[in-house]
Amino acid sequence: MKISKLSLAALLLMSVTATMAQTPDSDFEFGIKGGGTFTHGFTIIPAQVVTGGVEVPKLENNSNGIGIGYTGGIWARKNFSTFFIQAEVTYNRFVLKQKTGVTLDVNANPAISNALPVSVAPGLVNATLSVTSESVLQAFNVPVLFGKRFMDGRLRAYAGPTFIFVQKAEAKRVNSGQINANAAVGFPETPIPATSGTTNLLNKYEARNLEVKDFTYALELGAGFSPINRFDVDVRYAVPVGGVYKDKAIKGFLGIATISLAYKIL
Repeated sequence: MKISKLSLAALLLMSVTATMAQTPDSDFEFGIKGGGTFTHGFTIIPAQVVTGGVEVPKLENNSNGIGIGYTGGIWARKNFSTFFIQAEVTYNRFVLKQKTGVTLDVNANPAISNALPVSVAPGLVNATLSVTSESVLQAFNVPVLFGKRFMDGRLRAYAGPTFIFVQKAEAKRVNSGQINANAAVGFPETPIPATSGTTNLLNKYEARNLEVKDFTYALELGAGFSPINRFDVDVRYAVPVGGVYKDKAIKGFLGIATISLAYKIL
């Protein structure tokens, strides 16, 4: 599915590029680009019931700083008298850093319950956890942008949809905290050493309700400036409005800023 969608998008871009390039007396430009991505956001995961009827409370994953990634690819631009159209294919790495704190029944987390020396009935002992995560998404992006030129063409402003074809998505988490005491059953407070793990977010068996879509779309806006001949500097901001997770009950916000340098071949 991912390959067929991406192949269709690539063929479409090549067709558009060929058409623009062959138009008589057209102001056509083509080149390569590369730069950095800067991602931030938060995720709200609703409460859910796991095996044994134990509830995992709502999780609010807050931003834990800016995640830095990269972007690189090709672009083509057709200039008309009052506007331009620009199409691209880029490969990108987006990094989202988050943190959360939660108190939950020890039976809601198999890693905790399995580490206990004895089995504990649900509702008797809970744990307080601090979780930091770094989610990495690698994808081909196909933006189709519409814009206008200023300052004799040196300054550009544009906006349009970006189609995102996800190739890889995984989350690395570090958990730490404590198992809280319950004097009624003689259970003492016990620290939980830091543990880490990685989840494939494209695998529904590993990711469960956090499974990521292999295709989505975003709205993107930005501005570009040409300081010298053949070089463009662009600053953009994109927000995936098609949703990142397959579970529509998961809410949140994801913002992606990009700074890139482009070289004009034609």
